[in-house]
Amino acid sequence: MITGPSGSGKSSLAFHTLYAEGQRRYVESLSAYARQFLDQFEKPDVDSIEGLSPAIAIEQRGGRGNPRSTIATATEIHDYLRILYAGAGVPHDPVTGARLEKMTAAEVVNRLMKEPEGTKVILLAPLPAAAGVDAGGLAEDLRRQGFVRLRLNGEIYELDDGVDGWPAIIEQLEIVIDRFVVKPGAESRLADSVETALQICGQEARALVMPKGEQEWEERSFSTSWRNPENGFELGALTPRRFSFNSHEGACPLCHGLGRELFCDPELVVPDKEVSLGDGAVRVWTAGSAKRKGWNQLQIEALAKHDGVDLETPFKELPAAFVKRLFHGTGEELVTMRWEKDGDVRNFEKPFEGICRQVERLYRESESEGVKRSTGRFMTWQKCGACHGDRLRPELLAVKLFSKESEGGAGEGLGIADFCRLDIASASAWLERLELAPDRLQALESVAGEVAKRLRFLREVGLDYLTLDRTSGTLSGGESQRIRLATQLGAGLAGVLYVLDEPSIGLHSKDNQRLIGALKRLRDLGNTVVVVEHDEEMIREADWVIDVGPMAGTGGGQILFAGTVPQMLKSKDSVTGTWLREAAGAPVKALPPVDSDEVLRIVGARENNLANIDVAIPLHRIVAVTGPSGSGKSTLVNTILKRVLAREFHHATEVPGAHDKVEGMELLGKVVVVDQSPLGRSPRSNPATYTGVFDEMRKLFANLPISKQRGYKSGRFSFNVKGGRCEKCQGGGALKIDMHFLSDVWVPCESCHGQRYNRETLEVTFKGKSIADILAMQCEDARTFFANVPKIHRVMEALCDVGLGYVKLGQAANTLSGGEAQRVKLASELSKPKAPHTLFLLDEPTTGLHFQDVEVLLNVLRRLRSEGHSLVVIEHHLDVIAASDWVLDLGPGGGKEGGHLVAAGTPFDVSLKEDSVTGQFLASKVQQ
Repeated sequence: MITGPSGSGKSSLAFHTLYAEGQRRYVESLSAYARQFLDQFEKPDVDSIEGLSPAIAIEQRGGRGNPRSTIATATEIHDYLRILYAGAGVPHDPVTGARLEKMTAAEVVNRLMKEPEGTKVILLAPLPAAAGVDAGGLAEDLRRQGFVRLRLNGEIYELDDGVDGWPAIIEQLEIVIDRFVVKPGAESRLADSVETALQICGQEARALVMPKGEQEWEERSFSTSWRNPENGFELGALTPRRFSFNSHEGACPLCHGLGRELFCDPELVVPDKEVSLGDGAVRVWTAGSAKRKGWNQLQIEALAKHDGVDLETPFKELPAAFVKRLFHGTGEELVTMRWEKDGDVRNFEKPFEGICRQVERLYRESESEGVKRSTGRFMTWQKCGACHGDRLRPELLAVKLFSKESEGGAGEGLGIADFCRLDIASASAWLERLELAPDRLQALESVAGEVAKRLRFLREVGLDYLTLDRTSGTLSGGESQRIRLATQLGAGLAGVLYVLDEPSIGLHSKDNQRLIGALKRLRDLGNTVVVVEHDEEMIREADWVIDVGPMAGTGGGQILFAGTVPQMLKSKDSVTGTWLREAAGAPVKALPPVDSDEVLRIVGARENNLANIDVAIPLHRIVAVTGPSGSGKSTLVNTILKRVLAREFHHATEVPGAHDKVEGMELLGKVVVVDQSPLGRSPRSNPATYTGVFDEMRKLFANLPISKQRGYKSGRFSFNVKGGRCEKCQGGGALKIDMHFLSDVWVPCESCHGQRYNRETLEVTFKGKSIADILAMQCEDARTFFANVPKIHRVMEALCDVGLGYVKLGQAANTLSGGEAQRVKLASELSKPKAPHTLFLLDEPTTGLHFQDVEVLLNVLRRLRSEGHSLVVIEHHLDVIAASDWVLDLGPGGGKEGGHLVAAGTPFDVSLKEDSVTGQFLASKVQQ
């Protein structure tokens, strides 16, 4: 375990030294093509490393956002499922649900020979009805082949009787292959006849059967392909490729395997339902040319007149039937339109296309980027209307595997999409009851075993609440890291150095032991597991602890202690040991109460696993949203509340999760989302640019005497425009090398040596520092350096207040952790002038924070609260929960066992709730 204050050098030691050297040595073993880039790799600044094993990094990066990547595909579970369903799946008719069967010729013979002795059988070979158009030619051809009878429209005719008596219109045509009576010894004759029938018709043979003593014939159909004889539906051969939504053979033809499609959202077209149609409630046509706006407004007015609707009625009071026609059109029904130009008035009739239908058509068909941008503002994603989010063709979704019969009923049948919709715990339980046909058992049992093994590893790392079809882009950094950890458990490697970055992120205290057990399994396989971590329980379980410190930035970088946990607890030098010895378990003091009864209320939240709950969020307080992993916290705050507020305040297009309404939004003046998404994905973005302080710095440099003398404007000091930047790296300071089969690598620019600017720009200095020197400063140093520049100093003060004094102003955003990025966003808001009542939405802000840094963060949150703002914090850290004004605890478990509001109240109130899992861990942290 490598631990210590934030910014003390833990990641530098673990990732930029140990792992980087392991990666460099690995590349040395590759082909000459890969080695040609080796000299450009930045060698870790270390004299020597002895005993270094092959290294694998399992980092805290979030999902890449690829909508085709899911948990099932990332863990290879979907690959094994495709083999399983192709080899053992039972096809069904996607329309009727009827089970499809196919038989070999031998099975057809066996089926007919099982009829009671004496049963009469007429074996038939069906032909297309069109073959009977030339009746004479058909009869002659069949006689020449030795056939003597036909069955037309259900009646049997002798070929020798001629075609005069045949029906005028032939709807059903079958050749009579043979007539026989079931008796011992008839197998050989029947087998020849069945072979003949199948040679003629291809994949189906029919039989008329009359048991002895009966008077009526019963028709049977025998197919050698997956076919429904009732409606003629036929399914081709099943292959693993057909079950892939990344293949055209299996992907839904409408969404091409994405499971979703773009559509025009009426909520974006009419954002304010208090406005009438006459006053421009329809926002989509409020921009653009006056001519186009006038024409569309005339169409809307014509529809209103046709339906007898008053244009001055507020939109929310309009009849539902009219609103539907307004958005989706009148179909074939004609509406009288009016067109006026230069005094010439014309009336004509045409169907009203519908606003949403028109927007969708223009977005799809227009070749103009301007039109696509304009209409794209009203488009958002929804589940595919054809596959309903299941990604595959309907005939493949209807292929099912069955579980063994449970008590009191038949086994459950699941298609591949049904299986992937299960959470990992349920999928694992269902797979244990999987029933395979005896002839497939030996071949496919090992495939099912591989799926079960991977599901077991995912459960071991505490992810049993996730569904297999969850897209990778929606996972938190901790969840995606634990999925990669589970994949490594499945690989079963030995002698490897694993480097992990805070794997406990997003994990509730009750799930920690399972994660620790998974790490110990990796260790017991013969591996070395190096974990950068702040979690108290995980540190206490470590075999060896390295404590780095004593402070952040230049005040850190020293090894304060290395040894076992008992030794660390006795060490006076160890910052972590001192905290564990003295401060751990100390109760957190409650904040003074707030005199406000204002509430933000979410009514009827039922997205994902939320159980139609009503949640009241007190304003002007710090509200912690807690609960076990997968209990519905992110769904409630991010999928519902954040998206509703984003639509209300920022006109965002994302569709909120299922709920009835959100009350109390009028009490808010502003909404700020402080999540762990990156500030940027390239070296161009950094804390200085994100907070806006870099603009002030460029203005400062542009006002220096030498800049005025040379005619330099503030743009000269931007590394994003030509003029003052280094043109080789175009101001990036680094060049990206495409490694083809490896991840892309960023290497320092050889021309400017990472300084971003050309020589002339670097000659301009302020107090002896160039603009590149300023970007290389730590925030703590910059605070002192710019003490007399109020606008810059205020931002530096905010960055230091959130515990980022060690971060360099120009540090590339793609090197910041999720927690650091979150605190940069928080500092950006803190540095702004006094704002109206703001609601801050924070998602695990303690990510990457050492115990002593959590107190710094709490002071920032308290400061925002004391200024009258409201904070909603998704959090597992017990110190933050205990320091909150109010706790909303979801649960009681994860996945289908979660989604309920278990407790709501002060931290002390929640700690007394026996059915609250969070309350049980919180009891030692709170005091009345």
